[in-house]
Amino acid sequence: MNQFYIVIIVLSGCLALYVSSGYFLGRRMARKFSFSKSKSLSFTYQACLENAEYTKEEFAGYNFTDFSVESDFGYTLRGVFSAGTNPEKTVIFAHGHTWTWHGMVKYFPAYVKRGYTIVAYNHRYHGDSGGECCTAGFYEKSDLLKIADWTFARFPETKIFGAMGESLGAATVLQYLPMDKRLTFAHADCPYSDAVQLYQHQMNRYHLPSFLKRIAIYFCNHYFKHKCGFSLHQVSPIRDFMQSSIPLLLVHGANDTYVPTGMSVDLAKKRQDHAPTTLLIIEGAAHAKSLAVNPVLYTNTLDKFLDKAERI
Repeated sequence: MNQFYIVIIVLSGCLALYVSSGYFLGRRMARKFSFSKSKSLSFTYQACLENAEYTKEEFAGYNFTDFSVESDFGYTLRGVFSAGTNPEKTVIFAHGHTWTWHGMVKYFPAYVKRGYTIVAYNHRYHGDSGGECCTAGFYEKSDLLKIADWTFARFPETKIFGAMGESLGAATVLQYLPMDKRLTFAHADCPYSDAVQLYQHQMNRYHLPSFLKRIAIYFCNHYFKHKCGFSLHQVSPIRDFMQSSIPLLLVHGANDTYVPTGMSVDLAKKRQDHAPTTLLIIEGAAHAKSLAVNPVLYTNTLDKFLDKAERI
């Protein structure tokens, strides 16, 4: 066998190895995101108590009422609401990946003190809501619109209407912005700007060459299309949110390694000349920990943001 054929065989073997590695990694990451089962409501409630996000007494003080809404995609979305002191103010909360609405309770006090009615729910495939997989905000944004429609039917006096999300919920809110002209403002904590870029970032820990990342993304998309009916390329908050001009507050922890802080920086830079956009970076905060690390700065910034947003 001459050298030419040996080189061809070696190169073919390397290519096969890289392609199979890309398939394995793409499938693994796709399954991890879309089919990592959400924590139960009892688990998230107890975890939030242990993390001192609120006390049993504070939680009980909201007097939550359960509600449910039928998604346009054939499953039930379940959540809670707590009526505020000002019937003209309402805000919807969207939680992060694998968690439940319990993780959003820590944000409630800043809104409750301003009289807001609180509406919080579980995404598809999370908590006690239905749905067969998580789609990074692709179907979730339409579910959020469905929750908003229910909210206006239940609280018809609403004039100041906001949406607040964390991580997956934040990215969902950004994708939902152009879909609902009733919105007054949005508040997004540690959102990702683009699903493909997020997956590429998370593959960095495997020290993969760029072309292998592309192969992995290809197989991710193939898996998502087959199992969940969407593509990562369809999930781009940084593209979608430019179609809305409502005031937006972006918050991100400086030490966030799960969703890089630079994603919120990029979002803010792109939008600041187009619409009112406030960016707050919390030093020392990891993913979704900004409020816990610096509650005073966080709350003061949110108050100033809402002062302006409510006057527009």
